[in-house]
Amino acid sequence: MIHIPKDISSKLTFLIGKPEHISSFPEPVFSELRIEFLSELSKKLLSQKDIRKFPDVATFAFWCRGSNLKKIIRNSLSSHLRVGLGLVYHNSPSNVPVNFAFSLAFGIISGNSSVVRLSSKESESSSFILNVLATVLDYSKYSNIKKSIHIVKFKRDDEVNKFWMSVADGRVIWGGDETVAKMRAYQCKPRSREIVFPDRFSLSVINAIKIIESTKDDLNKLCVALFNDIYIMDQNACSSPQLFNWVGDDSIIKKAKERLWPLFLKYVESRHSLEPIQYMNKYVDACRSAIMNNNVKSVKHENNLLFNIELSYFHKQQQDQRGYYGTVHEVSIKELNELSLIIDNRCQTLTYFGFDTEQLKNFVISSKLLGIDRIVPIGRSLDMDVIWDGYDIISHLSRTIDIY
Repeated sequence: MIHIPKDISSKLTFLIGKPEHISSFPEPVFSELRIEFLSELSKKLLSQKDIRKFPDVATFAFWCRGSNLKKIIRNSLSSHLRVGLGLVYHNSPSNVPVNFAFSLAFGIISGNSSVVRLSSKESESSSFILNVLATVLDYSKYSNIKKSIHIVKFKRDDEVNKFWMSVADGRVIWGGDETVAKMRAYQCKPRSREIVFPDRFSLSVINAIKIIESTKDDLNKLCVALFNDIYIMDQNACSSPQLFNWVGDDSIIKKAKERLWPLFLKYVESRHSLEPIQYMNKYVDACRSAIMNNNVKSVKHENNLLFNIELSYFHKQQQDQRGYYGTVHEVSIKELNELSLIIDNRCQTLTYFGFDTEQLKNFVISSKLLGIDRIVPIGRSLDMDVIWDGYDIISHLSRTIDIY
C-alpha cells in the first residue's frame, strides 16, 4: 500500500476510492475480470434513460462494449506474459471531460491501479459516468477492482503533484503544452513510464469531384459524419477538425461547396442548438480572425450554427487559426501534397472524404511528414482507440516478461 502523508491527504477529495486502498500491485494485461467489469459498465451506462443527452458518454460506453474490447484483445495478442506497471497517475483534461474515463479504462485494461485527477471544472458528462461507475464498483465480484480505482479532485498544488509523481510507476498527462512541461518538471521514479497528450491540431481533406459525383444518400451520410466530428465535442477535442482542405479545380470546389454546406446546415438545424454564450464567443472569434489574419477571404453564416471562414492561403501560423461550436475554416488546394506546408509534429488527425488509402499512404511517404498520427474517414475523428497520438497505450502502460 502507498501511504499518503497527512498534509497531502488533507488537500484531496476522493470521489471514487479510499486513500488507504491505494496500491501499486500489477495485474495481468487484459484480465478477464477487468474486461467483464468494463463491459458491465458499458451496459449500465447505455441503459440509463438520459444517455441520449450525453453523446460523449455514449461514445465512451460503446467503446467499452465487450465486442469492441475483444477486438482490441485479438489485435494485441502476444505469447509473452504482460502485466501492469503498478500505479498510474492520470491528469485528465478540462476541455474534453469524458477523456478521464477513457484514460481510466486504459489503466484498467493494462493491469494497473489508477489515480485519476478530475478537472475542477464541473461537467454533467463526468458526473453521469461517476454515478454509474460507483454503482458497478459496488458489485461484490468487483471488490478487488474497486481498490484499484481512485478518482480525486484537488486544487493546483505543487506539493500534491510532486507526491503523485514520486510514487507513480506511470503517468498519463492530458493537457496543453504548458501542463505537460509543468508535470515533466517533477521528479519521478527512474523507471516510470510517461504518456503525454499536449496541444494538437487536426484537419480534414475533401476531394471536391467526389462531392459532385456522390448520390444524395451518400451526401446525407457525409452530413451525419461531419456532424459527429464537429458538434459532439464542439471542436474542443484535439482530434476535432479545425481546417477543411478542398482539393480540386476552383470551379469544381465552388460547386461542391454549394452542394454540401446547405445540406449540412439543414441537418445541423435538426439536431443541434447553441447557448447564447457559445454563439457570442464564436462570433467574436470569427471577427477577430477576420481582422487579425490577412488570409481570411470571407466569413459566411446564415445562422448561429455554422460559420464558414474561407481562407485564401495557408497562414504561417495556420495552427493558431481555430474555431469552436461549428466554425469551419476552409481553403482550396490543387493537390494533396500541398498540405505538407502546414503539417508538423503538432498535427494529430487527418480525416478524409473521396480518397483511397493508397493515395493517403503515398502522400504521407512522399511528403516525409513529421506529423499526422491518425488518418480516418470523416465521421471518425473522435473514435478513441488504444493506439492514440502515435502511442500503443496498453503496451506503454505495461511491461512484457520473457519466460523461457
